[in-house]
Amino acid sequence: MNTVSKPRIRLIAIVLIAACRTIIATAFWIATRLSFHVEIHGLEHDGGLPSTYFGIAHKRDLDPIILIPSIMFHRGWRGLSGDVHFALRGDGFSPGYLARIVMEPRWISRSLRLLSLGSVLRWLGTHPAESLIRPTEEWIRELLHVNGDVRAGDVLAPMILYELAEITAESYQQIAAHHLSHILSWRYHAVLQHFYGSEILLSPVRRPIERRLVTRIKQQLDDLSAWLQAGGSLLGSPEGQLSPDGQLKPINSALHRIIHVAPADAHVIPIYLTYDYMTTRRRISIFVDIAPAIEHAPALATEDFDAQLRSAWLRSARFTCTQLASGFIMEVSHTPIRSFTLDELVNTIHRQAVTLSEAGRHVDCRLLHPRQARKLAAGFLAYAERHALVLRTGPDTWTPSPKEVTIKVRPMEVAYDQAPLLYSWNELQELLSYP
Repeated sequence: MNTVSKPRIRLIAIVLIAACRTIIATAFWIATRLSFHVEIHGLEHDGGLPSTYFGIAHKRDLDPIILIPSIMFHRGWRGLSGDVHFALRGDGFSPGYLARIVMEPRWISRSLRLLSLGSVLRWLGTHPAESLIRPTEEWIRELLHVNGDVRAGDVLAPMILYELAEITAESYQQIAAHHLSHILSWRYHAVLQHFYGSEILLSPVRRPIERRLVTRIKQQLDDLSAWLQAGGSLLGSPEGQLSPDGQLKPINSALHRIIHVAPADAHVIPIYLTYDYMTTRRRISIFVDIAPAIEHAPALATEDFDAQLRSAWLRSARFTCTQLASGFIMEVSHTPIRSFTLDELVNTIHRQAVTLSEAGRHVDCRLLHPRQARKLAAGFLAYAERHALVLRTGPDTWTPSPKEVTIKVRPMEVAYDQAPLLYSWNELQELLSYP
């Protein structure tokens, strides 16, 4: 009886998982396709083989939501029933993660803060991937677990106490006297979402918590490695973070550890996402380009693997109006005659798109047609004027007014909305650096 019932229970569990994953993937697909114009190229490079790592050049929190439906549906029953697992940053498994992702409107954020999805995410095949850079809220939860509900001033560094005091208009002494459980109240929610390293902890409590986290991180990496070793596939971010300034970052050592203990025939599929977001058009365009797999990845030396992955990302990436028009604005801003017309912008980005396409690079095909390129350029100019990146100086003339000199963001934050012109310029220069 037990011998028969266990396989049946396992089958029921698999069917339930597949049903839940199908519902979630379908919801993701509908939501993203209604909100964005999404183009996915290169799905044929995923042959559905075991021990596959999908490596995303991570640009937005939205990336996995766009990718998951296509990959799972492409793989069919195996993908839906649990063949593909996902690595998610560690705080995704803590209470209030959705409130951190949806910060506005505040009443919705406050409602979402009551939800904890950790158990559900694990059941659906999502693995935590923590780091020593985490939201202040997560450091406080860790302190509560290890040190109890002590006073904030006894365990938190002055820098974070001053930040809390400044945002809430309380005195430093008031913040320091609060117990940790009080600091986790809704009043402090927004400021607790900033990411920091362990420097926000006082020395007496820092080392024990660091050791505790390092042990947990190693176990999580072992779990991810075990999944690949067992023939499962995994979607994750080789850089270990979002791109803060538009440029690719070094490959995280965590991926090296996972790949080098994977089966000999394991391979990595590079994926690059490009957001054509500098526009006033109703739906921005998102391009997903999936490159051919890097075969036998575990056998490659670390330097060779990193170089191949980076080259695959840059080779497959798609040039957009946002990038090419940003390049035009930046170049014009450094010329003696800074004024330009819409025709000059259109002609420049159209010619550059054609040249890139003829060289074998991936380009938004609309840029190859002058009329469509003009519509895209007009949407870009309207966005740039709205954000004071250009100034209208005549009926059909504009002058660049870029104020962005450098990009400075907090750890784990991105600058595409704060410094869009420089962010897109950085992205363009990196793509053009590929020979």
